[in-house]
Amino acid sequence: MNRIYLIAIILIQSITLFGQELSTSEKKYEFVNGKEKVTFEILTGNKYLEVNNQTQAKFKFENINPNNVSLAGKTIRILKGNSENELLIEMSPKKEDLEDGKLKIFLSYKSSNEFKNFELKIPVKI
Repeated sequence: MNRIYLIAIILIQSITLFGQELSTSEKKYEFVNGKEKVTFEILTGNKYLEVNNQTQAKFKFENINPNNVSLAGKTIRILKGNSENELLIEMSPKKEDLEDGKLKIFLSYKSSNEFKNFELKIPVKI
């Protein structure tokens, strides 16, 4: 019974956070939840990726333990993490991986015994 309760809580929390949009600045995408903050930046300086082109990007975490973070998405490869709460990744999206011209990345992390989830949709130039 406890397992069903836990799954229901995670599902409800996921639906709530997936509905939230990331704010964007000139070159960064940000997700803020209280004191917790996730920043995603494409290291080329663009706000988009290019099809069949390897591009490095990084996630930066504030008030989030990077050991409690999970990433999922097509063509994503984790290169390294560091002590500054950053995670360096590489992406090389293919046309068949896109949904409405965007590459989806799913990120989840555990905070205060709760799982927080969100979806990042990155524009891809074809």
